[in-house]
Amino acid sequence: MKRRGLCIWLIACMVLSLAGCTDTGPVESQEHSTVVSSGEPLVEVLGVPEHVSGEFVSDSGISRVRVDAEIVFPEVDHVDVIEALPRVFTEEEIQSMIARHEDEIGWYDMQTVEPYSGWMPEIEDTSGGVDMYSLWLSNIPFHMTYSRNENAVDKIKAGLSAEQAENYVWMNLHVSYGLSARTGKIGFPPNLEWMRSNEGVNMDTLEPLSEGKAADCTISLEEAIALADAEVHAILPDYEVSAYGQLPLQELGNQKQFYALRYTRHLNGIPVNNTYGGESMATGEYGYLSGLGVVSVIVNDEGVCSLEYNNPYDVGRTVQQDVELLSFEEIWEIFSQVALLSIQHLEIDENLQKNELNVHEIRFGYMTVLMADGTYQYTPVWDFYATRHLAGTGGYTHADEQRVMYDRSELTINAINGTVIDRTLGY
Repeated sequence: MKRRGLCIWLIACMVLSLAGCTDTGPVESQEHSTVVSSGEPLVEVLGVPEHVSGEFVSDSGISRVRVDAEIVFPEVDHVDVIEALPRVFTEEEIQSMIARHEDEIGWYDMQTVEPYSGWMPEIEDTSGGVDMYSLWLSNIPFHMTYSRNENAVDKIKAGLSAEQAENYVWMNLHVSYGLSARTGKIGFPPNLEWMRSNEGVNMDTLEPLSEGKAADCTISLEEAIALADAEVHAILPDYEVSAYGQLPLQELGNQKQFYALRYTRHLNGIPVNNTYGGESMATGEYGYLSGLGVVSVIVNDEGVCSLEYNNPYDVGRTVQQDVELLSFEEIWEIFSQVALLSIQHLEIDENLQKNELNVHEIRFGYMTVLMADGTYQYTPVWDFYATRHLAGTGGYTHADEQRVMYDRSELTINAINGTVIDRTLGY
């Protein structure tokens, strides 16, 4: 209790210079701010409202944080901290994908230019000391894949029966990961991509649905989720939808707006929170960091046309049961003190004239947090999903025209001790 109170007091001292802040959040004080499970719904024990609002403005008026957010909280009565074990893909997972989508003429191994005969990943010892493992399969022979256009598909169809030709769609499966040549540990992010489509599709960000459905689909959202569930649950039965929307239109990419869904692990009713780009932490100056374990799925009227699986994890032991959590009042107080600080540093650039963070959703869930000893734990956090708006002169002239990322967590707070987590570092 005392340590958590001191943490909040220190954060407040850091931001005393942020004058001009106003708060209209409807959070009432509680007698006991730090609580544990009592068997009652945790949303009630923590005093979590359905909606919260507020506004925080810097002295200059350039930086502004607006909150008008729905709060999403799972129906649970307690939270555990659980060990998360990063791993590479298993042979069973890969064989399952191959078997589920093998058509009448089979797969071609694009690295040996031969019909595929078995899981034998190619190993490439890179200069960085990481052994790269990869498998690349397609149902179109190697010499036809360069253009990946209708001509290649038409050539394949010409040798098939009428029924086979009518249902023939270009498929591709690519698996890759890297292991340290010295330690054998993961050194490059595991990635599995499968696509079944005669037209290019690309999961970039999620845009809101158009009147409840994807603009270029006739099937409903519920039907799209059912189709995606069948694919994802075949290899990951404990993964569920954490975010959905539709593909953004792109000048050189997506020409149609299909359903786009993101799946993450759910543990005892609590989701691992999705965030745009969270799977791409990759390797940096601090070494390899395991990112968000997520499956991205694209669905059109014909079914699932793309699936990408990043950063597999196994679930380890329960590290702590029924952990003590900060009340929402305390979480809101921490957010109130650090939100403006998190963006105000950009004012050092004299070209900046508008610097806004608009929070539209607050979500409670898990994050795989990197521990000091290099291990990972599924840790409860609060994620603040927001859009960013920057404008001004110089490099900010066209900033307002950038596409909004609707599924991006701009601030993550540890629900146990109130520390702010840098998702790019994992802690």
